[in-house]
Amino acid sequence: MLKGFFDREGIRFYRELPARAVRVIDGDKYRRMEEKLGGIQSCVVFLIPYYTGQKTTNLSVYAQPRDYHRYMTELSERFGVYLAKIGADLPFMGYTDTSPIGERDAALKAGLGFLGENGLVLNRVYGSFFFIGEFFLARAIHPEEPTEPLRCPGCGKCVDACPTGAIRDPERRACLSLLSQKKQLTPEEKTLVDKADCKWGCDLCQNVCPFNQNAEKTPIPFFQTDLVEMLDHDAIEAPKAEFQKRAYAWRGRNVLRRNLGEEEK
Repeated sequence: MLKGFFDREGIRFYRELPARAVRVIDGDKYRRMEEKLGGIQSCVVFLIPYYTGQKTTNLSVYAQPRDYHRYMTELSERFGVYLAKIGADLPFMGYTDTSPIGERDAALKAGLGFLGENGLVLNRVYGSFFFIGEFFLARAIHPEEPTEPLRCPGCGKCVDACPTGAIRDPERRACLSLLSQKKQLTPEEKTLVDKADCKWGCDLCQNVCPFNQNAEKTPIPFFQTDLVEMLDHDAIEAPKAEFQKRAYAWRGRNVLRRNLGEEEK
C-alpha cells in the first residue's frame, strides 16, 4: 500500500518500523502526538532527496530550493488524500527535522543508509543529499523489524576537509553550518564564519565524500525549481512572502546580513 504512494512521489527509500523501534528524544512532544492520534503503532521513515546537480556557491545546497518543511506539509496532505482514496483513512502525523524521535537513528534502523564519519546518514544512491521524513501512524500497515545499522568504510576525507576540526571533536560544537545559524558568536566563531566561503550552512564534508561524487539528482519537482543559488543582498532583502519560502528565513535577516558582512538593521 505504501509503495503506490511513494512511487508516485518519487521517493525510493522508505520503511515502516514498529513504534517501539524508534528512539524518542522529546517525550513531551511524542506524548502529545500519541494523544492527538489516539496511539501510535508504527513509524514510516523515508528519504527526501533534494540534490539537483547545482554547485555550492556561498549557500548550502539544501537551502537553495524552497524550504523543505513546506514540502513536508504538502506531502502530508497528499498522503492523507491517498489513504482516504484507498480506503485506509487513519490518523497520522508527518515530520521532518522537528520530529520527537532521533531521525538519523530511525533511518539507520530502517536500513535506508549507513552512518558516515561526519555524523550524516549516507545512502548509496543519493549520498547524503536528502532529508529524513516520518509518518507516525495510529494503526500499523505493514511494519518490519529494524535492521542492524551499518557504518561507512571510514576513508577520513570528510574529517580532513572540516576546517574547524568539528568532526574530530564534536564537543567543540564548531561546525560551520551550526555557527552560521547562531544568533550570537564569540570572536573566535565570528572569525571562522567570516573566513568561510559558505555563508549559510556548510557542505565541505559532503562535497568530498566518495558517496556524493555520483549522487543521483532528485526526481521531486519541488526541489528542482525556484532555486536561490547565491545568498546575496537581493536574496536577504527579498519581499517578505518570497523570503519566508526559504529554509534560512527562520533565523531572520540580521544573522544573514552579519554572515555577509553587511550592517545589521
